[in-house]
Amino acid sequence: MKQLSAQDAQFLYMETESNLANATMVCIYKEADTKEGASGQTAFTKVISQLQNRLSCSPIFTRKLKRVPGNIDYPYWVKDNYFDLKAHLHHHILEAPGNWPQLTELIGRIHSQPLDMRRPLWEMHIVEGFDGSENCPKNGFALITKLHHAAIDGAAAMQFFAAMSDIDPQGKPALPQQDAATNASLMMPSHFDMLSTSVSNHLVSPAKFTKTLAASTPALIKQHIRKKRAADYQPPEKVPTTLFNASVSPNKSFGAVKFSLEDLKSIQHKVVGAKLNDVVLAITAGAMVKYLSARNALPSESLVAWVPINARPSGKANADDEPGNNVTAMTTPLGTKLANPIERLEEITKNTQASKSSEDGMGARLVTDLSQHLPGISMAIASQLLLASGAAAKLCNVTVSNVPGHQKPMYLAGSQCVHQYGLVPLAEGMGLFVVALSNNGIMSFSVTSTKEIIPDMDEFCHYLEQSFQELFDK
Repeated sequence: MKQLSAQDAQFLYMETESNLANATMVCIYKEADTKEGASGQTAFTKVISQLQNRLSCSPIFTRKLKRVPGNIDYPYWVKDNYFDLKAHLHHHILEAPGNWPQLTELIGRIHSQPLDMRRPLWEMHIVEGFDGSENCPKNGFALITKLHHAAIDGAAAMQFFAAMSDIDPQGKPALPQQDAATNASLMMPSHFDMLSTSVSNHLVSPAKFTKTLAASTPALIKQHIRKKRAADYQPPEKVPTTLFNASVSPNKSFGAVKFSLEDLKSIQHKVVGAKLNDVVLAITAGAMVKYLSARNALPSESLVAWVPINARPSGKANADDEPGNNVTAMTTPLGTKLANPIERLEEITKNTQASKSSEDGMGARLVTDLSQHLPGISMAIASQLLLASGAAAKLCNVTVSNVPGHQKPMYLAGSQCVHQYGLVPLAEGMGLFVVALSNNGIMSFSVTSTKEIIPDMDEFCHYLEQSFQELFDK
């Protein structure tokens, strides 16, 4: 039996009709050989053929959820004995002209729709009918892969993408092919098995909870005393309320821009100690300042970002990793009081370095770590209480996640992936999430929001481009 972790299960318990826990990856493919495109085989049929040969590469494909009655313990992954590949695949052909705005509208609608919880928690949408522009290449197609966040995080998503992909147009797999019996051991647990495991988990949870708290508390106390005694100590400002801190509707929206990784690294080198993630935060902060200023809605306090961090020991997913969630987080002020973009990047760099070791950063990580030891029914109740409290709106104004991708060409059924984007769930009261995803020398900034919170997504994306250019030109 394979049971969900506490972090995985939390994405189930916090899901509502208005706020689904969908994670969506969008890959745009361009024909590597136009002659193949004229062979009469559509992208849809080629993707089906590719997937049929790769189902053994990831357990995500053929396992589904089995909930424990009353949520008294975390759900289980079980093998879907009636798995039907075509039930997870959908075909779309854009009406003329088949352009980028049409595609982004479709992506937003797909991301907003619930998955069938009776089946393995994924589906793919193959979109054809492109107009031949840069974002929608002629003879190209989009593969929109939607998974439940309970099944995968950003690092695991990149591993999932690699499992489906090739490293050349001829079809050489990007990863070694795994044993087809990946999910053979995922037998349906009996009621007795679930009950006995639940009792055991409830008995050991308090001990694990206490051990984690005891290990972290001394460091937190020392940090707090040291900060209080510092001559330049200032109490942290409260997180301001912005237009982005609003109730989240079911109508998710999507927008994206792309930048060269080399250009982003040239900005990074302008500030000593800056990381690529600091540049991502600075570009996002600049866009938020411009968007809010245009509406006379920029708070006097600094805007604050919530930054998920991959917690895998190796720093990345590897072939032996179990798909799922393994993240922690930190919060960091974005220096939006500063008008100069380079000074803002310097401030963000200082803040992120401090957050990684400070009381605030440790506190955020401690909350994440402690939640791993709550019993299933306690996690379910706590998640609902957290939703009702609107806690997300009090923690941050934006979530920014930097997901390292593959820096070599990747192919699917003879076509090369030329663009890659990501959409994620939103938290109630926090309606702006930016995913920075790198792919073969290009980093995309994918924006997830709602049509009510950002009704003019093109404008926000334009501000991202302006913010980048200001940093690049300084």
